Amino acid sequence: MSSEKAILYDATKCIACRGCQVACKQWNQNEGVETEFTGSYENPPQLGSFTWMRILFNEQYEDGVMRWLFTKHQCMHCTDAACVEVCPPQATTHQEYKLSDGSTVKIVQTDPDKCIGCNYCRVACPFDVPGYNQKEKSMFRCTLCIDRISNDVDMMPACVKACAPGALLFGDREEMLEIAESRVSELKDDGFSSARVYGKDELGGLRYIYVLADEPEAYSLPENPSVPLGVTIWKTITKPYGALAIGGVAVALIINGAINARNRGMERKFEESHPEV
Repeated sequence: MSSEKAILYDATKCIACRGCQVACKQWNQNEGVETEFTGSYENPPQLGSFTWMRILFNEQYEDGVMRWLFTKHQCMHCTDAACVEVCPPQATTHQEYKLSDGSTVKIVQTDPDKCIGCNYCRVACPFDVPGYNQKEKSMFRCTLCIDRISNDVDMMPACVKACAPGALLFGDREEMLEIAESRVSELKDDGFSSARVYGKDELGGLRYIYVLADEPEAYSLPENPSVPLGVTIWKTITKPYGALAIGGVAVALIINGAINARNRGMERKFEESHPEV
């Protein structure tokens, strides 16, 4: 049985140098986004079609003392991915790639030729990840550098390669989980009672495993991420009707009209608030 790859992010080792951000931009040839100082060292302020990952500077205060808790923010490549479930044209799907060492990499991927730009995936995503590009009319996100790691067994994602303090590791998912569990045990022994592994079981398991020294909320992560109820209802209602000839056409026309109306509104909104695209 082949092993599955994953990335481990140890938030307790991250120094927010943002070398990973630069490496991600450089490898994927994503242009920079003009930003401005807003009172936080965190920049860019959000993910987008040209920004596939960023480091969050979460400020925490205790007894008048401020501390930073850093979070690596990008697509988590969820097993139970809301974006996959809600995508009307099935442009966003799970894709599995086999590496030369026999292991596999499973990612969430969007086909630009099928994407209609409805933005439902972004609305449904509990991590607020997919970035919409109005010109391309498609969504973009972290790819786990599949183009790097699929060509050379010794290659690793660009962000992992660039991480100076060793906060990022790439390897077999089970091994990453073992390392994470061991690290959490160390943290608890050192007095961090809320330390935990994040990503082991959330949404069926994430391709990013996190080591946290505090509760997820402190890192701007949802405590119990889930597929929104509306997504489940969408899937339940549309699929049965889609199998009926007349009823399927009627539903398709209604959905298509709603998508187009929503799409136009989202395009205007993104155009006004996202000068990068």
